[in-house]
Amino acid sequence: YVVAHNLIKAHAEAWHLYNETYRAKQGGLISITINSDWAEPRNPHNQEDIDAARQYLQFLLGWFAHPIFKNGDYNEVMKTRIRERSLAQGLSQSRLPEFTESEKQRIKGTYDYFGLNHYTTVLTYHVNYPAGVLSYDSDRGVASITDRSWLNSGSFWLKVTPFGFRKLLRWIKEEYNNPPIYVTENGISERGALDFNDTWRMHYYRSYVNEALKAVVLDGVDLRGYTAWTLMDNFEWAVGFDERFGFYHVNFTDPNLPRHPKASARYYSQIINCNGFPDP
Repeated sequence: YVVAHNLIKAHAEAWHLYNETYRAKQGGLISITINSDWAEPRNPHNQEDIDAARQYLQFLLGWFAHPIFKNGDYNEVMKTRIRERSLAQGLSQSRLPEFTESEKQRIKGTYDYFGLNHYTTVLTYHVNYPAGVLSYDSDRGVASITDRSWLNSGSFWLKVTPFGFRKLLRWIKEEYNNPPIYVTENGISERGALDFNDTWRMHYYRSYVNEALKAVVLDGVDLRGYTAWTLMDNFEWAVGFDERFGFYHVNFTDPNLPRHPKASARYYSQIINCNGFPDP
């Protein structure tokens, strides 16, 4: 919470610096990108699960978006839950730091667009953690699972759930007063045996881009741009080179690092060339 608190304040300073010193000359846009899943209630008829989905989103996306895109302060879901758990643990104040009034004014509205990384959806349900457990998960009070019918990827956390993309875009529109949105990452991984005919990746992009299109045409979302993740296989955090997100395969055992297009590279270039789905 302390790290995120300083990150949000630092973001605001960077935005103001650009706004006051460089914008007039460069005419650029500056903002923040937030990574978020979509959350569905495990049981859509159970109010606790519905609340859990809201808590999941407010603790993930809302943690950073609410101060920047709304009012300069954390959302009430986080403030209430963390304060209540902190006091129950015998602390004199919340473990979530507070912004001063001047900091709130400094933070509020420090965006030119909403940058979004999105990959997948989870099913959420309420969990009561013991009062003595101090963690982000116990503060949130939510556990998540996935539906076994959802298609897998090369990453344990990434299930193919296109419907969640449209729902998240619409939620951002409604929650944050219809900001211009740039999707800065969206894609799918593979691991294991090399297969250049990555039909599952073509399916992923076709499905997700189509849901983004629905968000624009049917829901009125102000989606300005979309970036696929990613051009070529690269070093993926803690899993190294085992999970590959690229349109282009990279041979990491060859010092020349040769790159070869997968079938999805041709497919995605067709979508770009046609400005839509290629006619079969």
